[in-house]
Amino acid sequence: MAKPSAKRRQKARQRKKAKRKKKRSPLSRLLQSPRALLRSSGNWPLHECLVTKDWQQEGNIVQILVARRSPSGQIAAGTFLVDLGCLGVKTAFASLFDTRREYEQKLRARITSQQEMIKAEVNLVAKIIREAIAYAKDLGFKPDPDYRDAMLVLGDADPDACDVPIPLGGRDGKPFYIAGPYDNVDRIMAKLMRKLGPDGFTYLIPISLSLIHI
Repeated sequence: MAKPSAKRRQKARQRKKAKRKKKRSPLSRLLQSPRALLRSSGNWPLHECLVTKDWQQEGNIVQILVARRSPSGQIAAGTFLVDLGCLGVKTAFASLFDTRREYEQKLRARITSQQEMIKAEVNLVAKIIREAIAYAKDLGFKPDPDYRDAMLVLGDADPDACDVPIPLGGRDGKPFYIAGPYDNVDRIMAKLMRKLGPDGFTYLIPISLSLIHI
């Protein structure tokens, strides 16, 4: 059997070398692992940080959007729906976008169309999230597990660096539960009843097309 020519052997070595280099490339590893890219995004420059305009209203449900932009133009975003009255972080998710335009069209426009948002310091939103989680935990509620991925976008945000007080519970100081369309209302109400008793909290639950506040 004829032996491979020197030229063919050289090309084979070059292909193997290129393959090994690709495997070692940090960028290649990041592209293969969205979580690793999200973790790296915490070091990217902050693109914007938005929060619901009236987030300081007692018992409010607050939307938070934190976005960072890579030197190459990618956008990483962490999104949180935070119930300051009772449940803490109800939903959270992390997203990656190839361009700023994609981010604005697919995520930012949708969120800002639902409610008025204002700019905020990243330390403030980190404090809102931390305090809401702690408050809900005391009542027996856990945050959406996906919040850990979304928190990667916050990077080294420091809640302790923010001295703004975070309003928790309702106006009377009691937990205030506002039922959402995807909540297991019976389970949540039962847990609050066991923990606090019938007079230990207030709630707002939709019945038909109306709302009854007790």
